[in-house]
Amino acid sequence: MKSYALAVMGGDKVQIEPSDPLFLHPSDHPGHILVADTFNGEDFNNWRRSVMIALSARHKIAFIDGSSEKPAATSPLLPYWKRCNDMVLSWLLNSMHKTIRDSVLFCDTASGENWRRGMDSPIRPRLFQAQRDVCCMSQGDLDIASYFNKAKRFWDAFTAASSSPRCTCCKCECEINARLNVYFQDQKLIQFLMGLNESYSQVRGNILMINPSPSLSQMYSFLTQGERQRQVKATTQFQEEGTSFSASVTNNAQAGQRRQEGRRNELVCTHCKKNGHTVDKCYKIHGYPGTSKPGGRLKPYRGANNVWTGAEKAEDPIVVP
Repeated sequence: MKSYALAVMGGDKVQIEPSDPLFLHPSDHPGHILVADTFNGEDFNNWRRSVMIALSARHKIAFIDGSSEKPAATSPLLPYWKRCNDMVLSWLLNSMHKTIRDSVLFCDTASGENWRRGMDSPIRPRLFQAQRDVCCMSQGDLDIASYFNKAKRFWDAFTAASSSPRCTCCKCECEINARLNVYFQDQKLIQFLMGLNESYSQVRGNILMINPSPSLSQMYSFLTQGERQRQVKATTQFQEEGTSFSASVTNNAQAGQRRQEGRRNELVCTHCKKNGHTVDKCYKIHGYPGTSKPGGRLKPYRGANNVWTGAEKAEDPIVVP
């Protein structure tokens, strides 16, 4: 059994250090939930990773990996071990959906072998799904940041499902582990660039020409800079097009007004010999506004901007627009 940092002080009284797995903080209680998303039968590996992080922060990983063995029946540590074991079990049960919780409710210990059985899917189907996601990922409608987060999620799932060979002899002089890291980084870079939209073809070509190959963080920086430049260019082009459109509308309106004035000047009345109207609109024949008699005087009329006295006789014809 693991040796604990304990100080036995007469009889069965035991003092447990805060760094010991058997230590419980005053804030620890059975109703605590380890993760925000309870396990419902899907994405077991992601849920397990979140649970392990939470338990590691509370120094309780030893109850999951089995390194904290159950003390003997005569040991003064047995009550403390049972209390911590039940506390970890309560945390795990609170982090599961009811349908899953019922299947592991009667486990005696919090060891991972007890509650993991039947939850974890076989390794090969998960590896197949993870590798297919990595090979078929594409940017689509996502921006660079969202696409990078998507790719990182696929890479992490593939790493968790695969078992890459590593040198563990600690005597290797060819630095195979470092070379494997460089190889995997290059593979991720190529996979990410393959999924980019064609609008990034120029930036992608520039990245591929860099020797040695840039890291993933450097590649991300290059692409985000290119994305910002594209956005600035698109905004500038939109503003220029808007200005050109406004100027074009103004010019067209002015040209239309000039054409209308030119057409009016071309009109000649055969009755009064004046320009700007024809005989069918001549007031000397058809009457002025306010009277029905041809050639008659105007009646008093008050408008918003003009005042007609009615005493004046209009000698020049008034043109109807």
